[in-house]
Amino acid sequence: MNVVVYDTGMLLALVDQNPRAHALHKGFVAAGGHQPIVPGPALSQAWRTSPKIAYAWKRLLSDVVVHPSGRTGYATDLVPRCLPCAGGVALAGWKTIGDMIGTAALPPKKRPDPVDALTVFIAASHGGGSVLTSDVDDIRAYAATLPGADVSAVAV
Repeated sequence: MNVVVYDTGMLLALVDQNPRAHALHKGFVAAGGHQPIVPGPALSQAWRTSPKIAYAWKRLLSDVVVHPSGRTGYATDLVPRCLPCAGGVALAGWKTIGDMIGTAALPPKKRPDPVDALTVFIAASHGGGSVLTSDVDDIRAYAATLPGADVSAVAV
């Protein structure tokens, strides 16, 4: 399965009405298939409660799936559509993300970022995909820690 995962930079670009980010997002939604995935921690990094951007958030969140969902009771239309989304991240996955953080060859002066590692892990757990990001070099460094993972970074 080829999925798209949004990191914090993509979320901020969408909420800030970045034309390139919106064109990409609209294309992914129109193409059908798996909804774009937003890691919960990336949403937390980007989220700010504000009446100025409330509509942008509402519209965006209706188009994506937040991973892991953390929902305990699903309405029939909100059931995750794939096993990786339904399963969340198991203990072994969190350990793998820790190893990714510890072994990634990040660019100079960059600090390890668990959210970036999680975005790569989510794409890899779906069999591959693209991470839309403002930190292309970081995403590539984390993807390189997972041999055979078909994860690419797309700049926004």
